[in-house]
Amino acid sequence: MLQTFLEYLKEIDWLYISRMVGLSLVVVGGQVIFFLHVRKLFKKIINPFIIRKGKNDFKDIKILNYTLITPARLLHICFFMSRVTMYAIYIASFYISLTLLFSIFPGTEKIALALFRGVWGPFYSIVQSVIAYIPNLLRIAVIVVVTRYFVKFMKVISKEISAERLVIPGFYSDWAHATFNLLRFLSYAFMIVMIFPLLPNSESATFKGVSVFLGVLISLGSTTVVANVVAGLVLTYMRSFKLGDRVKVGEVLGDVVEKTPFAIRIRTNKKEVITVPNGTLLSSNVTNYSTAGDEKTGVIISMPISVCYNVPWRRAVELIIEAARKTDGVLEQPSPFVFVSNLGDNATDMELYIYTNEPEKQPRIFSELNKNIRDLFEADGIDLTVPQQILIQGEAKVAPQPLQL
Repeated sequence: MLQTFLEYLKEIDWLYISRMVGLSLVVVGGQVIFFLHVRKLFKKIINPFIIRKGKNDFKDIKILNYTLITPARLLHICFFMSRVTMYAIYIASFYISLTLLFSIFPGTEKIALALFRGVWGPFYSIVQSVIAYIPNLLRIAVIVVVTRYFVKFMKVISKEISAERLVIPGFYSDWAHATFNLLRFLSYAFMIVMIFPLLPNSESATFKGVSVFLGVLISLGSTTVVANVVAGLVLTYMRSFKLGDRVKVGEVLGDVVEKTPFAIRIRTNKKEVITVPNGTLLSSNVTNYSTAGDEKTGVIISMPISVCYNVPWRRAVELIIEAARKTDGVLEQPSPFVFVSNLGDNATDMELYIYTNEPEKQPRIFSELNKNIRDLFEADGIDLTVPQQILIQGEAKVAPQPLQL
């Protein structure tokens, strides 16, 4: 037995074993030294550099008016990424060292080969896929660049038309912004349609199924939204009103203070801001007092007045017209006029028509008009007590210009 063991020792190649052990020690020692140097690199150089940059250069990252990331949070994120990078380097170097160790000894060469293929196989496959995808990637880049510069060109044209530096016959300046938004949407939609077939695995059943599901979900969930956007676009090209106009939609009367793709906001005389969806506007009658007349004749507004029979109606008409002429905001020319609209059971129903360039001040005009009528009737000796009372109810409305009496 001892003789056999001695013969075995003589057959061993101690030089080869020493070389394998030496190489193993070199790999282990190199790994330890590498770990220490990486740790020192991050602790002495990279982390202090992050601190200096954080104190001097880090600023708030905002989206619109919302502060998404503060400097302190950004510094924390940088330190986190630094740690993640350091540990990733540790793992990668340890994996390489382990592969080298297994490749040194003949009995573990297969394990080393398996470890090497475990990393190189997926990496090689990814590299091959990226190289094969380069032509499609170039096509996507060209499509994106062309679309982007086309949108920029249309934005410049839109600004020129809005500023009325570029005049296109039959195309109004207030259409420019809406038309630009429409063309931008169509351009990006066309870009997505062209890019979609060029995406990886775009022909797969899973990709198509997800696309169909998202399309159905968006179409079902945004029916009202799309209807309001389309209605807003139609209203823009109809030029029913613009910002600042005095409009009446149903029972809502006020000034247009904001227009969005989905709705408009109207500020009433009571300073209430009422939101009206564009779909409601499209299906309703919109009265625009700001564009109903011109600068000379203004807007015609009317107010019903009832005068008792014991009051001479001709004298009442004279006093009513005189009261209208004394009211601020009522134009002298064309002059106010009165229609006798009905002979009621207890009173003569009349309709006073006046012209004004300030339709937004209707409540004040009607209030002052009522005061002037009462003052003139009392000064003329007309008793306002029952039954000789004047029932005045003001309701502003746009009327076609009738023949003056």
